[in-house]
Amino acid sequence: MPDIFISPPTNKATNTTESPTQKKRSLLGKTLSAYLFMPDDIRFETQEPGETIILLLRKHWITNLLWLLISGILIVLPLFLFPALTLYVTTPTIPVSLMTFFILGWYLITFSYIFVNFLLWYFTVSIVTNERIIDIDFINLLNKKFAETRINRIEDVTMRTGGFIRAFFDFGDVLVQTAAKEVQFEFLAVPHPEKVVRTVNELMGKTEEGGE
Repeated sequence: MPDIFISPPTNKATNTTESPTQKKRSLLGKTLSAYLFMPDDIRFETQEPGETIILLLRKHWITNLLWLLISGILIVLPLFLFPALTLYVTTPTIPVSLMTFFILGWYLITFSYIFVNFLLWYFTVSIVTNERIIDIDFINLLNKKFAETRINRIEDVTMRTGGFIRAFFDFGDVLVQTAAKEVQFEFLAVPHPEKVVRTVNELMGKTEEGGE
């Protein structure tokens, strides 16, 4: 897995009143968040000098519900399945070593499934900086799609929402139309789509003012 996010240099002279436990909780919350505004302790591998991250977006956590539910079923299923086999299937008798092998194999596959789905969610991100829009899509653990465009190349920003679930949890798709090679960028199922659209529009306005 390539390093997308790298920690910034630590400043030993910085004074803080937060305890180490509070720092860890705060960092964990930021690390696993699907919507980060102006994160000051996160960097990415192609970040340019003077470039500031305005938004870091992932799919809303609710989109993980299906594979989390499947994972939960896969975890508890052996607790009922294998005892039932040993209870009702007595001929031929299943050796304990073979049963242990199947259980270990089952959980190895299950936790691999959980790990892969988490990594695909975590590393598939959309980044809005003061200079660029960057879209990183992981197809699988070995292949990713990287696309970027400058703010001044954006022509239009719209959002697409619909349905009770999206309205209740406040997430949707943000579509960025550009004049670059990548004609359209899609931020799929991201939290607070209205805020994302407003932020990008404000950046576009600042860029236009700066270019005049």
